[in-house]
Amino acid sequence: MKLRGVQQTKWWGVVIFSLAILAFPLVVTQSFFITQATFAGIYAIIAIGLGLLMGYAGQISLGQAAFYGIGAYTTSVLTTTLGWSPWLSLPVALLVSGLLAFVMGYTMSRLSGYYLAMATLAFGIIVHTLLVEWKGITMGASGLYGIPQLSLFGMTINQGVPYYFLVWFFVLIVLILSLNIVHSRAGRALRSIHDSEIASSSMGVNTGQYKMQVFVLSAMFAGLAGWLFAHMSYSISPSAFTFDASILFLAMVVLGGSGSVWGALIGTLLIRLVGITVHALGEQFPFITSDFEHVIYGLILILVVIFLPRGLFPTITSWFDTASIKRTKKKEALAVVPVKRSIS
Repeated sequence: MKLRGVQQTKWWGVVIFSLAILAFPLVVTQSFFITQATFAGIYAIIAIGLGLLMGYAGQISLGQAAFYGIGAYTTSVLTTTLGWSPWLSLPVALLVSGLLAFVMGYTMSRLSGYYLAMATLAFGIIVHTLLVEWKGITMGASGLYGIPQLSLFGMTINQGVPYYFLVWFFVLIVLILSLNIVHSRAGRALRSIHDSEIASSSMGVNTGQYKMQVFVLSAMFAGLAGWLFAHMSYSISPSAFTFDASILFLAMVVLGGSGSVWGALIGTLLIRLVGITVHALGEQFPFITSDFEHVIYGLILILVVIFLPRGLFPTITSWFDTASIKRTKKKEALAVVPVKRSIS
C-alpha cells in the first residue's frame, strides 16, 4: 500500500508540473522571461543528472560543464562543418558524451569522494583547454557560428515559445526517466551505495557497475542539454563551458537537495530566479556587477550546507511528513474512547 502511494504521488507531481509548464507562456508573455525559462529547462536537465550522481550514487562531479560543452560542440561541428541534420547529430552528441564518461569512469573507477571531484575538475579544465586551442575543429576562443535551427515536420522551431516547449518536453522525458530509475531496483541499489558502499558490496550489489552507469547517464543528460543549447543560441564559444558553469550546476543541486530528483529541478529554478534578480538589480544599481552573482551563489552554498544539509526540497517535505504524522497520531488518540466499567 505504501509503494502504491509513492507511485501515485510521483505521477501526480508530474501531471501538475506538466500543467504548470503549459500554463507559463500563457501567464508570462514577455520574451525575456520565456528565454530565461528555456535556459532554466536546459540547466534542469544537467542538474537532474548531477543530482542522480551525487544524491544517489554519492559521487561528486565538477566536470558537468565539460560534458555540456562536448554535446554542444559535437552537434555544432557535425551540422556546420559536415552538413548533418541536427536531429541526426543528437544521438551522436549523446554517444560521444556517454563514451567519454565511460572512458573517464573506467580509468578513475578506484576514485571516490573528493578525489573523484578533483579528477572531474581536471577533466573539465582539459576539455575547456581543448575547445580553446583546437582551432581547426572548434575555431578556438571565437567559437562556432551559423549553427542551424531545428525544424520538425517542415516547421522551424524558433526561439521563444516553440523552443521553450521543445526544451521542457525533453525535461519531462528526463524527469520521468529519472523518477523511474529512483523508484526501481537500481534506485534502491544506488541509495545503498550512497549510504555505505562497503555494506552494499557485502550484500552483493555491484557498486562499480551502478556508479559507472549513473555517471554515463548524467554525462548523456549534459550532452543533451548542450545539444539544445547549441541549436538555441546558433553560436557557441568555450566561455559557456568553464569551471564557473560546473559550480553553477553544483549550486542548483545542493540548494534543491541532491537526494531528490524534484530537488534538483526546484534548485535550478531558484538559482535562475536569483540570477534574474541580480541582473535586474544591476540595471538599477551600477555597483552590482556580474561578479556579484557568483558571490550570491557561494553564499547560498555556505548557508545551505550549514543550515539545510539535505537541501531545500527534502527538508521541507520532511517537515510536512512530520506534521502529517503528528496530526495522524493526534486523531488516533482522540478516537480512542475510554471504556468505563459498570459497578454491580
